[in-house]
Amino acid sequence: MWLNLMLSWIFSLGISRSGANSPRPGPGSRVPTPQPSCGMLSLHPTVACLGTPLRASCTLNPSCLQIGQAHPGDIVWRLNGETRQLPLNQSIVGNGTVTVVTVLRAERPHGELSCYLSHRSNLRLLGMAEYQAGVPPTNLQVKHCVSFWGGNITCYWDPGPETYLPTTYTLHVTEEAGRCLWKFRDAGTCVSSRESRSCTIPVENLFASFQVRLTAVNLLGQASATDKCLHGMSVVKLSPPKVSATADRSDCFHMAWRQPNEELLRVTDARYEIRYREVDGASWTQVNVTAAEDVPASKDICGVSPFTNYSIQVRALYQSDASRWSDGDPSWSAWSHERFVKTLPAAPSRGPALWRRIATSNSDERNEIILMWKPLQPKEANGRILTYTLRWQRIGQPAVVACLTLSLQCALELPASEEHTFFLTASNSVGQSPATKLSIPAGQAPAVPRLPVLVSPASDCSLLLRWDPPGFAAVAYVVEWGRASENRGQSSSWRYEPANISRVVLAEAIEPGYLYSLTIFALSDGAVRAAGSTSAYSKQMAPFRAPTLHPTRVWPSQVEVQWEEVPLEEQGGFIRNYTISYEEQGKDAQAVVVNGSVRRYLIVGLAPNSVVRVGISASTDGGSTQGSVLSIRTSSFDNGKVELLLSSLCMGLVVLLITAALACVLKHPLYVCLIQGCLWPHVPDPAKSHLASWLPPKLWLDLGNFPVEPSKKQRAGYPDFPFHGVSGVICGQREEMIMCKSFLESTWPAEASSAGEKYSQPLQTILRGDVTTPDQTQARRQSKVEYSTVIVWAYPSGAPPRSSAPWSQPTPQSPESSGPSHEPGLRICSQSPSCEPLDGSCWQCGQQPDGGLASLGAFPLLRTLVVEGSGDLQPNGDHPAGALSPVTP
Repeated sequence: MWLNLMLSWIFSLGISRSGANSPRPGPGSRVPTPQPSCGMLSLHPTVACLGTPLRASCTLNPSCLQIGQAHPGDIVWRLNGETRQLPLNQSIVGNGTVTVVTVLRAERPHGELSCYLSHRSNLRLLGMAEYQAGVPPTNLQVKHCVSFWGGNITCYWDPGPETYLPTTYTLHVTEEAGRCLWKFRDAGTCVSSRESRSCTIPVENLFASFQVRLTAVNLLGQASATDKCLHGMSVVKLSPPKVSATADRSDCFHMAWRQPNEELLRVTDARYEIRYREVDGASWTQVNVTAAEDVPASKDICGVSPFTNYSIQVRALYQSDASRWSDGDPSWSAWSHERFVKTLPAAPSRGPALWRRIATSNSDERNEIILMWKPLQPKEANGRILTYTLRWQRIGQPAVVACLTLSLQCALELPASEEHTFFLTASNSVGQSPATKLSIPAGQAPAVPRLPVLVSPASDCSLLLRWDPPGFAAVAYVVEWGRASENRGQSSSWRYEPANISRVVLAEAIEPGYLYSLTIFALSDGAVRAAGSTSAYSKQMAPFRAPTLHPTRVWPSQVEVQWEEVPLEEQGGFIRNYTISYEEQGKDAQAVVVNGSVRRYLIVGLAPNSVVRVGISASTDGGSTQGSVLSIRTSSFDNGKVELLLSSLCMGLVVLLITAALACVLKHPLYVCLIQGCLWPHVPDPAKSHLASWLPPKLWLDLGNFPVEPSKKQRAGYPDFPFHGVSGVICGQREEMIMCKSFLESTWPAEASSAGEKYSQPLQTILRGDVTTPDQTQARRQSKVEYSTVIVWAYPSGAPPRSSAPWSQPTPQSPESSGPSHEPGLRICSQSPSCEPLDGSCWQCGQQPDGGLASLGAFPLLRTLVVEGSGDLQPNGDHPAGALSPVTP
């Protein structure tokens, strides 16, 4: 009754606010001036269902506002701060007041309405009112209730749709007789909010029936859920069990549990559920357990992995006979606290994955083979691996241990001409794994069938590799991959895959922007039977850098540029094309796209001696990268023109210089003589030269070996020379210098007899080349001797002595004689101005290599020597009668 009265009072309550309240201006409007007693706003109802109409009336007193006369159109409505054009339903004018009535709908759970008077562009607040909108509670439902040994009942419910209004939920529990036939007593009442959705009521006896009622009330109405009749023990929720676990085998562990606080009289009064998982696992394995009579609750869990940590939990469900008619069912207890157990180790279940890498050997006879293997997974190792054993076997020989190690590889140097087979096992504290076999053929790897392979990006950092199964029963596959730009033999990754798959996702060591080479090998009985390879990018990106341009040839109107290929590790993807952009001074920029295989480009149509800016960008499917800009100046002339012009200028300059030099030289007599002496040396005419000009530093003439008849030329040119008796030319010795000098400084008389006449002159006259007879004093001729001095002896009578040699050597008269021999004939001694003595040694100096004297025939110009004497030559060439007397000091 009191609840109905409260609701009636709430619905009849009107909430109004006068203009005295603080105004709330709308956006963009001036602050309204409040008028305390000049207006009022009323709204009915203030609480309504969503979408229902609301009636609002705004009353104003114009005289109070001192505005004269007001009109209904001067009223401005605002809802939630926004100006609204509300329909005008009624306008009442009377007693100096104006009342405007309008209708609006409650579209939001909460709203604020205000009315204003618009006067002279100002808004005057007349009144404000608020409203609430929502829905009454509906579809209320009690989901389930539970009872605990602590003596309480807790129920959980579904509140139904949202009401948008404050709603109160009340839970009523009464203890009933029988199966809820009549009320025995009130158990209690619990009030809760919508957010909690549950409530707990203490009870004294769980072995009884209870009626549960739930109601919900708000400003718009109330609702009740369907009553429930339940037995206190049918909704019992036990406490979490206490659990213990041990492991005494590699594939099983034992666990036991019990209920705390003696909640059960017998273990058979409840059902149990066990769940376990690996410590690092995500999913649980559940096992239902029914306890045996008079036996502690326990269970052996088998089929688990050796040497593995497990997490285990247990929960219990009470079994009640009253559940058959009760509206409630028992609830599972909460899971117990986690307990951990580790199984015992076992022998490894499989051998390690084995692969090989054949390194390049310096010798053709042996190969360095690196055997690699992967560590076993925990479920495969079944314990801590203590050692790996690698055995090596040759054909026809037993296997021997090659490596016993804890590392994951072993390097061997083995003959290249033999086939090798390897067996790898892993051992722990329990036993040894099965052996993994790998065969390496002799010499070069034989050709194997090709395995079709497809690759595609699985993500930005992974690749999906697919292949067709080979035509034989493969035992396993080995997938090998690595960056194409690196040495795959040293940095490649590999993995072992079982034979029942044909696709694999590779995510290890895969980065976007790098090209990867992938190879798959199909193994059978440890040998490679088929293989396939491909390459791909997980994601193509713009090149990490663009190529660098280099000018190769430059013409007046053309420029050829060249660039090198971007290194593979910096390409970022497959380079599809290059874009060459160039801009000449004063002209628009141009761009040309060339294929990715092109490495040079010729730019044509340029102006001579102009600067052109050239740039290049490389493009892939992932983007493009712009390189640096190169500035090139075109040449002014074609190739060859400059060289030809310079060559012509240089040749002309050289000719001009030579011509000027010759002109200057030819104008100076001294230079002319020098040039003539160098280019055209003076060769004396034998007919006009003197004997001394062509004699060696010292000569002796043997005049006794001349021909009997001199030539006509000799007689015509030199009538006074006694050609008869010249027998040889003899050079002097250097050691005779001192005596010769003394000899020349003295005056020696020379006498000659011709036709009974005698003449004499000083020897120095003869030495100077001036020999004169008494009858020829006026017609005296001189012969200038420039290099030598000639001394003449005339023998009084008879022919000069002959020797066996072509030119006989004169013999001195006696050791004491200071002149030559007195043998008949005329001899001439010619010597240099330094002179040597004319003793007997002078006669010995003219020996030839064969011992003979130098022949006068070897010196034909000596025959032109002019010796001036007093006698005339006879027609037959004989000397006139008489001879020079021996020269004595």
